[in-house]
Amino acid sequence: MVISRFRVLFAALALSAAAAAQTAKVGSVLDMQEFVHDWQISKEFTIDVAKAMPADLYSFKLNPDEMTFGEQMVHIAGANVFRFNQIAGIKPPFVFDPAKPPASDKESVLKMLDQSFDYVIDILPTITADQLKRTWHVPSWKSRPDPEGRAMILNMFVHTAHHRAQCEVYMRAKGIKPPDYEF
Repeated sequence: MVISRFRVLFAALALSAAAAAQTAKVGSVLDMQEFVHDWQISKEFTIDVAKAMPADLYSFKLNPDEMTFGEQMVHIAGANVFRFNQIAGIKPPFVFDPAKPPASDKESVLKMLDQSFDYVIDILPTITADQLKRTWHVPSWKSRPDPEGRAMILNMFVHTAHHRAQCEVYMRAKGIKPPDYEF
């Protein structure tokens, strides 16, 4: 009888602990260590895409309304630095002045991408629960509620993939096979 009650109590405690752990993970949405790894992969792949495009094609764009390949890559770097600085308040490796767009040649782009991804990867583990919960006003989030820091971080990961994929289309239009994505 004592052993049976002990087993029931032990099982109940184990289930309760497991449920609490699952709730904590779901509640946070982001496992920062896992997410850092995802950003490291994104960095490698984005830089591989940037390296695969010949330097003389960094000024290529599919139509007049598009950014050039180089500008797309600069946009990735600049957006990541801007948003993560906004969320964490940690000094970025560079600041964009909209009045003076940065150089978008291959050498400059590779340097900016490297610095921007290192910045994001370094900052992610330092982001606090309060920063994840803080609400931000982002005018470009049309008809959506103002996002929390958590949503902005996830959005930046998707934003990077979106513009990197556009760059891959540019490469295909020039007959260049983009690097294979590995994760």
